Amino acid sequence: MKIIYLFIILLLAPLNYLLTDEGYAFKELYEVEVPLQGTDRPSIEAGMRIALEDLMINLSGLSDSLENNGIKKALIQPQKYVSQYRLSSDEDNILGVFSFEGDLVRSLLSVNRLPLWIGIKPKVLLFLPCTSRSLLVKSDSELESKRNGLCKDTKNKLLERGILRNIVFIEPTLDLTDLEYIDLYQPQSENEYLKKLANRYGLNGWVACYIEDQFGVISEESYCLSTFSNLNRIPIEETVNILANELNKDFQLNIDPSLRNKLTIKITGINDYQNLTSLDNLLSSNALVVSYSLSSLSLDGATYLLVIRGGISDLKKLMNVNPFLDKDETKDLEVDLQYRLNSDT
Repeated sequence: MKIIYLFIILLLAPLNYLLTDEGYAFKELYEVEVPLQGTDRPSIEAGMRIALEDLMINLSGLSDSLENNGIKKALIQPQKYVSQYRLSSDEDNILGVFSFEGDLVRSLLSVNRLPLWIGIKPKVLLFLPCTSRSLLVKSDSELESKRNGLCKDTKNKLLERGILRNIVFIEPTLDLTDLEYIDLYQPQSENEYLKKLANRYGLNGWVACYIEDQFGVISEESYCLSTFSNLNRIPIEETVNILANELNKDFQLNIDPSLRNKLTIKITGINDYQNLTSLDNLLSSNALVVSYSLSSLSLDGATYLLVIRGGISDLKKLMNVNPFLDKDETKDLEVDLQYRLNSDT
């Protein structure tokens, strides 16, 4: 199953930049592809239900969103949220591709008090001790071959699960600096050297998975530690779910559609009329902005009065991940939010 990104003009970024992840939250349509058991009506309806389940998890950023009573009710008749579907196939499977109405599925989350994930994928350090071992130990023994196979399977499972939960796993280069961190901090705790490695690469968190138990015996199933596992080794799927649920909190909106707020926002770094036009596009295309007006324009920036859906914190989350805005540290106390227009805009 996979979410297929449609190139639709949406929001958040200036209109001449269309390929950023931030638009995911407010797409007009969401296409989800899932394998089907057959081409009969019951199989297609079962596929719709699985596709809607996948979309609810992806769009909310929460693995337990399917436990919500409102979502459970919606899953009984998923066709209400599907605008169209088509059947296709690959070498092994019949595939159903279902298009869900963006406004309807977002409203489903909103009325059931579930958050909306805004499309930013957390990047997490992935450390596999079995990989570093294979670099140091060269052997053609049957045991080593089995160990390498399990190591590869563990990595593939992590990457596959990461795709489903929108996490990007990045492995360290294991250069001399990385190895020094491991040698230096390993006697203290795994948490220490993994934290050091993640910080070195500027990543949100870390995960380490093991194919052996504490006595060096190969396990039947891989177990992982992560930033949020409290030093307990747990199965891969549970590890990725915990990571996604925790890391996505910074990229979730809890929007009350009936709530309206007024605020002022100041944007500095405006050098010419083109910048001002891009800024106007940025505000007009933001799905939370109900209306806006230019309050003042001066050499140090433009100030706007905005009326928005939801809370100020919701708009702040969207603005903070916009690649065309930087935080302006010279805070103007007379405005609610302040940013600098990126020089590449």
